[in-house]
Amino acid sequence: MAKFGIGDSVRRVEDPRLLTGGGRYTDDTKLAAPAARLYVLRSPHAHADIRSIDTTAARKAPGVLLVLTGDVVKKAGFGDVPCLMPLANRDGTPRGGTPR
Repeated sequence: MAKFGIGDSVRRVEDPRLLTGGGRYTDDTKLAAPAARLYVLRSPHAHADIRSIDTTAARKAPGVLLVLTGDVVKKAGFGDVPCLMPLANRDGTPRGGTPR
């Protein structure tokens, strides 16, 4: 026989810890060394045909570890990044496959 059925209440065991300030969150994590941060810069122009991107200034900025562009990601073979909205290919043609 199943322990819980559909529609049955399940006792929440985490409530006392969370309500008394004992919850642990990712922001509470203390790292031994400073962590790198990611910043995504998107084009302000919808459906723009981007012909080139000059990343020279970004690469020289203090603290910058890595600058990636779409071309770099494609050449490295990272593949597609999952997205909830159906996207077009870089040339504007619709992507193959059924959106999920």
